[in-house]
Amino acid sequence: MPCIQPPDPDKVKNMKEESFIREGKGKLRVTMEGSETLETTMSGRLKSVEEIAEMLGVETKDGKIDAVVDGVKVRMEKDRLELEFENGDRMKIEKA
Repeated sequence: MPCIQPPDPDKVKNMKEESFIREGKGKLRVTMEGSETLETTMSGRLKSVEEIAEMLGVETKDGKIDAVVDGVKVRMEKDRLELEFENGDRMKIEKA
């Protein structure tokens, strides 16, 4: 098992939704919920739960992530990622 590093706030702050997506076949639905809801579809697929856990410096439990990293609540399971920010905005990336 790889060594889990503590989250690096500077690294996490600069992440965008593209950081969690790899090129490839498939479609993803990206939904931003805030004062208004924006939804778009893009080509690609989510990185694996293990890859994202390593990026964020958190551990997985039963193949899922449920953690708070630099004030952002992160929940992930296969083919679905949900981020909830301190201001209440939410972003969901899921297989379409």
